[in-house]
Amino acid sequence: MRITKTDKKDLAQKLGEEFAAKDAFFATFNGMKFKDANGLRDNLRPSKAKFQVVRNTIVEHALKNAALKPADETVAKGPTAVVTLEDAEEITRVAKELVKFSKDNPGVVWKGGFSSKNWLSPEDMLKLSKVGSKTELLGQLAGVLYSNIAQIRYVLDALKEQKEKVEQPK
Repeated sequence: MRITKTDKKDLAQKLGEEFAAKDAFFATFNGMKFKDANGLRDNLRPSKAKFQVVRNTIVEHALKNAALKPADETVAKGPTAVVTLEDAEEITRVAKELVKFSKDNPGVVWKGGFSSKNWLSPEDMLKLSKVGSKTELLGQLAGVLYSNIAQIRYVLDALKEQKEKVEQPK
């Protein structure tokens, strides 16, 4: 299907609006199979992220439209894939999934992305993938708080018991 110049401009405008409003990651890929791409789409769906293959000129114009400047000038070189996130709080979950996918598919190389309009290098993506999701971190915090409260209660019970022993008449 042939895409007209007007269609390309419209796509670049729409994608630029997405880049301005959402976090995004960029990759190049060689030898990625259609079923693998669909598998990645399926894995990203719960975190409300969207994987798509986009023409380089559209990506370049979209970045300009969004006033974003990637640190890696090769973002729109070679076959380009873009992952956009609907929910910025899911960035660690998405980064984890993308890093895992690239390990299973060595032809996929993540070039970086934007979070709150700040450039993230591939190393930053790797660091993000090692951080727990918001839900996991909240669960860990709840566990730590519960543990501390239990210890405080134990100490208070011990002090109460000790005080009762001291106050008992001999």
